Amino acid sequence: MSDTPFLERTLSGLGIDRAVGWTVAARVWSILAGPVSVILIAAHLSAEEQGFYYTFASIVAFQVMFELGLGMVIVQFASHEKAFLEWRSDGTLGGSETDKARLAALLRKSLQWYAVATALAAVALLIGGTLFFAYKPTTVEGWTAPWIALALVAGATLFLTPFLSLLEGCGLVIDVARVRTWQVIASNLAGWTVLLAGGALWASPAIMGASLLVGSTWVVWTHRRLFSDLLRTRGGGISWREEVWPFQWRIAVSWISSYFTFHIFIPVLFNLRGPAVAGQMGMSLTLASAVFFVATSLLTTKVPRFGELIARRDFAELDARFFPALWRSFGVMALGAAVLLGGTFVLRAIGHRWSDRLLEPLPFALLLATMLANTIFFAQAVYLRAHKQEPLLGIFIASGIAVAACSLILGRLYGATGMMLGYFLTTLVVSLGGGTWVFQRKRREWHT
Repeated sequence: MSDTPFLERTLSGLGIDRAVGWTVAARVWSILAGPVSVILIAAHLSAEEQGFYYTFASIVAFQVMFELGLGMVIVQFASHEKAFLEWRSDGTLGGSETDKARLAALLRKSLQWYAVATALAAVALLIGGTLFFAYKPTTVEGWTAPWIALALVAGATLFLTPFLSLLEGCGLVIDVARVRTWQVIASNLAGWTVLLAGGALWASPAIMGASLLVGSTWVVWTHRRLFSDLLRTRGGGISWREEVWPFQWRIAVSWISSYFTFHIFIPVLFNLRGPAVAGQMGMSLTLASAVFFVATSLLTTKVPRFGELIARRDFAELDARFFPALWRSFGVMALGAAVLLGGTFVLRAIGHRWSDRLLEPLPFALLLATMLANTIFFAQAVYLRAHKQEPLLGIFIASGIAVAACSLILGRLYGATGMMLGYFLTTLVVSLGGGTWVFQRKRREWHT
């Protein structure tokens, strides 16, 4: 008897389908490639240059202020419209003309939004980022040109978002997960090549540029018929003010709050404690985030399916798919956190010189514990947002304010340890505690 059916049943029982497999493949590659990147960064960048490298990424993440969470909104709305459409052999969509017209209107208005957001983000990064890095005296030279290149590429990358989000919302989760895997691989290879060639901080724009090249080439090469057809589709439309914006602005505020609960640590440490300490935080966050994204991929790949089930009001099937995925996600995060923390102790026990490029065990343990709590909170947000609602808005705002305040106050007094303690307590009490209360209340209200 073939082993394939048994293997498929086993993976299915673990919640691992092809979409999860490709998403996890990107994260697994990141985990495997992570040590290579860490070695090359430690070998080819000074401690201060490492701080610039990771702070570059945190500042670029500021573009969420212009994107305003629309990518996630597109996935949710597209999944609801796609529930009544079918794929044709020529790569276009057919079925309900009304739903197709609404999907087309969503695409057109999203492209208009991202055209403006791309321009604003590029200008803001160029001006604001340059002033931020120039403010702090440093011995690092030659950071200006790589930063300008990174800001321009980041703006262009932002414009790719609506295409990938709409495809994902239309059910092509496997395809999008696959191309994102190739984006990650291409990014790593580009970054390694630049580091080995002595390009130092030029690795940052090379990484993002490779991702942009792979993603844009795939969209144009494989789905130009779909987008051409949708852009030509007229008829009924979608009211942005009445349908999309009430959901989007809540997502936007949530995403902005999330920026202050995750990306603020590195710039603050860069300013308060210098590039070397910021680099420790950056590398630690990178490793913890890799495990977090592997764990949460068990949920994110099911978002379009959740949206379809909600559109059909099949809440029993929704819960049957969601809760097992939640606990599998939590288990993966717990296992990964244990491995990372154990590895940190081993590096310090053997006195390896690269152990100084990571946070000390206590703040690193607090970071990993926070990620574990965030896994449950993230799952609750995924479930609620699949209803095209954002009832966690107040929780995100409160958490963002609390984490930002703790980072500025405790970071100044106690450095990374104080920051991570504030992050952990805020996540445990505000995010997980408040989020669970909202999750239970809204689930009963919406499904009754």
